[in-house]
Amino acid sequence: MAENVSIVIRAFDKTKKGFGSATKGIASIAKSVVSLRSALILVGGAAGFGYMVKSSLNATDALKKTADKIGTTTEALGGLRYAAQITGVATNTMDMALQRFTRRTAEAAKGTGEAKGAIKTLGLNAKELIRLPLEERMLLLADAFSNQTNEAEKLALAFKLFDSEGAALVNTLSLGRDGLRELLGEAKLLGLTMSTNAAAGVEKANDEITKLLSLGKGLKDQFSAALAPAITEV
Repeated sequence: MAENVSIVIRAFDKTKKGFGSATKGIASIAKSVVSLRSALILVGGAAGFGYMVKSSLNATDALKKTADKIGTTTEALGGLRYAAQITGVATNTMDMALQRFTRRTAEAAKGTGEAKGAIKTLGLNAKELIRLPLEERMLLLADAFSNQTNEAEKLALAFKLFDSEGAALVNTLSLGRDGLRELLGEAKLLGLTMSTNAAAGVEKANDEITKLLSLGKGLKDQFSAALAPAITEV
């Protein structure tokens, strides 16, 4: 009986050492790509938090990258997206409209581009407009639009400022400064605006998840490639 117990204990010790060795090997591979902290976040995100959290990470990551591309903050873009949704404008439509508006305002400030005449018609100064944060530009624009009474003129102006996405933004701009500001405030109260620092953290975590998944795919592909000659022989 004692001999059997001794065998079991020795077998357990060997198994324990084997698992310890395997764990060290896995950790060594992971550390070459991501930090231990990031790895824990990745494992938690992929396995523990589930699809809902991963979707949220992707959405915030996209928000941060889009805000950087447009040249604004995540807070401003989040608020403007909310205002767009309330007035029946899709998020991707608002994003593209803001991107084109930013470019056309910059062109108008240099005295060129299709938005030059529209900005002047609205009584705004392109050089002053381009110096303002994006949300302030949109508030000024909404204020100027609210003074326009001709619906056809509004549509024409919006098209020159935002290209084809301008038609969708007519209702948003027609809210006027006060209406748009109210929706921006609502977005903040509802927690739909995220600080740039917080969004940057989410962006980094999401990028680390991509690295980890890429590592797994790379290992799988390399393993399959190593087996290919044997498979061919069989």
